[in-house]
Amino acid sequence: MKSRELNLPAALQPLRDAIARLPESDQRTLRLGSVAVAAILILGGWVTVNEKASAAEQRLADRRAQLADLPLRLAELRRGVRLGGGADLPLLTLARQAGELAGVVPELAAGADGSATLQLPGVPFDSLLELVATLEAARVDIRRLRIDAAGAGRVNASLELAPRRS
Repeated sequence: MKSRELNLPAALQPLRDAIARLPESDQRTLRLGSVAVAAILILGGWVTVNEKASAAEQRLADRRAQLADLPLRLAELRRGVRLGGGADLPLLTLARQAGELAGVVPELAAGADGSATLQLPGVPFDSLLELVATLEAARVDIRRLRIDAAGAGRVNASLELAPRRS
């Protein structure tokens, strides 16, 4: 097997001469070692790039999940602003406003201990869920909730509310 001439810059001429003086088997070992080192460097670079790409994909998935939650968070924020935000509204006023936001008109009754009872005859179930979400966003404890079917998509509901949590 004939030795190949290495094309190295002139500054590396002494190294080229030293390699040329090596026996053929040592030159072959040096070539194989160089190929192995190059393969290790390429593989290491590929693994690093792959790990960074995976991390970027995970960050993208996390950001997409956050973006998907934005409409819900915006709705909660708007609901809180329309309910007076951090204002200390009386429970009956808060329940009435929450009902208006949900598109229902509850029959309200005040309890002696500061609680309130809401009667919702024949309301759409979706509106009831919106009312419950609005009350939860306003930090109102729902002590008791009773739901009975009242027809296709409608329910009769009774909610007993405790004063707002701080």
